[in-house]
Amino acid sequence: MNTSPRLQLFKDTLLLIPCSKTKQHRSKPSNAASILSALDPARAAALANARAKLSEKIKEEKKPKEAPVDEKTLMPAYLRYSGQLYKHCSADIGAALAVGRRVLIVSGGYGLLLADEPIGMYEKRFTLSDWPGGLLEGCILDYARHEGIQSIIAVMARTSTYATLIRRWKRKGAGLPVTLVSPDFRGPNVGQKKVLKAQGEAITALINNGLDKDWRSSDGLSLEF
Repeated sequence: MNTSPRLQLFKDTLLLIPCSKTKQHRSKPSNAASILSALDPARAAALANARAKLSEKIKEEKKPKEAPVDEKTLMPAYLRYSGQLYKHCSADIGAALAVGRRVLIVSGGYGLLLADEPIGMYEKRFTLSDWPGGLLEGCILDYARHEGIQSIIAVMARTSTYATLIRRWKRKGAGLPVTLVSPDFRGPNVGQKKVLKAQGEAITALINNGLDKDWRSSDGLSLEF
C-alpha cells in the first residue's frame, strides 16, 4: 500500500521551473501579462532595470555563446523554451495555466517570468551573479503575496543554480512551505538529457495527478523531495 505523501498543484500552489537553452525561433502573438504587473512597484522597476542592464552587458562583452534579448518576435515563455524538459510538459503547462494554476520560470535572460509571459530570443545561462542580491527572491515573495500563494513546489535539478536560488528563497520565504523536487541522477548512464526529460515528465505528472516518492520517469529515474 502506498503511504507516501502526495504533492498536488492546487490553485494556491506556485510551481517554479527552470528555463531551457533550446528555444523556438518563431513568433506567437499573446496578450498575456508580465510578472512586473504583480510585483511591488519598486521591485518591478528593479527587475526591469536588471533585465535591461544584463542585455546591454551581453552586447558589450560579445561572448560567442551569449546573445542579448531580441524582442523583434515574441511568444509565451513556456512555448519559446523547447529543450527536453519542455518537450515533455509544455502542453500540460498550457492546460494548467488555462485553469488558473500559477507557474513561474527562472530565466537566464529575464530573471523571473510568468510561464505565459511573452519573451523574445536570447542566449544566456542563468547565473545568480547577473541579478542584484535578493532581487529574485523578493520577486518570488511579491508574486506569492499578490496571488495568495500558500505553498511552493520547485521542479529542478538539485545541483543546479536554479536550485541554489530556491534554497536562498527558503531562508527568506516568510513561512511559506517550499518543496524542491529533483530527479535522482546517481547511477550509471544517467546523462543530462534523461534528467531534463525526467523533470518534464514529473511536471506533467504533478499537474495531472500529483507526485509521490514512488513515481518513476520513463527512463526509471526516481525523485528526491
